[in-house]
Amino acid sequence: MDKAALDKITYGLYVSGVKDEKYFGGCIVDAFVQVTLEPPTVIYSSMKKNRTTELLTAGTEFTISVLPDNVSPFIISNFGFQSGRLVDKWANAKHHIVDGLPVLDDVAAFFRCKVIDVRDLGTHSLLYCSVLDATDTERKPLVYDTYRQSMKKEATDLFMAYKKTGISPLL
Repeated sequence: MDKAALDKITYGLYVSGVKDEKYFGGCIVDAFVQVTLEPPTVIYSSMKKNRTTELLTAGTEFTISVLPDNVSPFIISNFGFQSGRLVDKWANAKHHIVDGLPVLDDVAAFFRCKVIDVRDLGTHSLLYCSVLDATDTERKPLVYDTYRQSMKKEATDLFMAYKKTGISPLL
């Protein structure tokens, strides 16, 4: 099988936002897909070992921030290259609270969703979710291929600089 063909499947990059009793969690998501319009339903696949995934169970509400095409690569590295068990990722990113959940300030759109079912896929969990609310900013979303081609190295470099200094380039 030519696994490079899988890179031709188009999708975006997103940041999920969830909370437990003490803090907000979140991670980069690249598998978030609309499956029905009525009722508005999405599926979301996430690695089971992520703290964010552990917090997402049936009945849990969460947000999805759709990253804009000009997002700072640091946002991707902040939410994608480190564990929420070790750092408060939301402290490093400009955000606001919607219905008790974090949403990035700089978005193409955002969704508030509720998990209605969870399926075990071995290394990942597949979440079936109803869309409770959505807001469009009319900005263009980031496509994963664009990130991979033109932002990945910068995101890695920014993250390494942040790890050395402890200072977020966004604050």
